[in-house]
Amino acid sequence: MKTKYLLTGLLLLASAAFISAQSIAFDYDADGNMESRYVVTLQSVKAAETETTETTEIAEIDLKDFHITIYPNPTKGQIRIIMEPFLPEQSKSLQLYDASGKLLKTQAIASATTALEITGNPGVYLLNIRLGETVSKWKIIKQ
Repeated sequence: MKTKYLLTGLLLLASAAFISAQSIAFDYDADGNMESRYVVTLQSVKAAETETTETTEIAEIDLKDFHITIYPNPTKGQIRIIMEPFLPEQSKSLQLYDASGKLLKTQAIASATTALEITGNPGVYLLNIRLGETVSKWKIIKQ
């Protein structure tokens, strides 16, 4: 009987670990109506731009017709934002907020890959990526 409970507990624990790597996010219009629902998946990968064996998290979503990748998160100060496809005719920008909601930086997105430097203290930052009328919200952790 104990074995049955032990196996059930291990199965639930393994499921929780898998589920925790994904979260569901929503986009809302200006009136507060939900426009879309998408799954944000965090993947552990080796950092490709450095020669260390340090692992980092990559956040990726499909937002309407775009695929957005943000890495590394957590970061030591700089993140990269990759947007595919990049349509130069569409307005794109990002806003970085601290945990209290104070706007720290606004930046236009001028190319498919954008670097963003977070110069504040370690902690949680909020990043909004605006694609036309659609806003995607991200939580960034600075170590």
